[in-house]
Amino acid sequence: MEEAIQNNPSSLLKRFKHWQDHWREPMLTGLLVMLTLEVFVNIPLSGSHFSALSIFTVIELFLIISAVIVASRNRVLTIIVLFSSAVALLGNTMRIENPTTFNILLSSTCSVIFMSTMGVVIWGAVFGSGRVTHHRIQGAIVLYLIIALTFSALYKIVVTLIPDAIFPQVASMDIVTLGPRLLYFSLVTLTSTGYGDIVPVNPIVRSLANLESVIGQLFPATLLARIVTLQLSDRS
Repeated sequence: MEEAIQNNPSSLLKRFKHWQDHWREPMLTGLLVMLTLEVFVNIPLSGSHFSALSIFTVIELFLIISAVIVASRNRVLTIIVLFSSAVALLGNTMRIENPTTFNILLSSTCSVIFMSTMGVVIWGAVFGSGRVTHHRIQGAIVLYLIIALTFSALYKIVVTLIPDAIFPQVASMDIVTLGPRLLYFSLVTLTSTGYGDIVPVNPIVRSLANLESVIGQLFPATLLARIVTLQLSDRS
């Protein structure tokens, strides 16, 4: 009996790892659903003062964190994700109630850390060795959305410190509409659409915009090449 009890933690750990391996790739699809709702529904509607989505935002954030924890096998990355997301959530709450420069910078910086760490986790799951599945392809789309969200947070940091870095001055807008406008600018830049209704005029923002546009052009080519390589390696 004592031996069974002693072996029980090891057995539970093995079962958890097996469960983690089983759900790692399906969670990529779950992340795609969550981030799609975040980018194309939740954030745009928040710019319209649709406050009913505030609860949905919290639930969605916890779902994203849970998916990342399942997808990650690295404890350090998991801790970074948990800490940065918690501070970002706190900063966003403080930003809405009291939109000071510190609160905006805190939430935006933690969002960059959260998205960057999540990108590292998803990158490993998508481009690691093994058979190419539709879950991994959907995970690549997750990476694309993460790039847009990361640059959106970077733009928010810059315009908070330099209000006239973008024309028209989006920093002068209501704090609720700032995020959606910068995400729109990020997506337009990433996809090289270039409508011209928002223009970067500061050298820092121009450099970020150039970097994002280059990533937006190279990412599909890199993705296609890597998927072909993985598929050929799996067949051989």
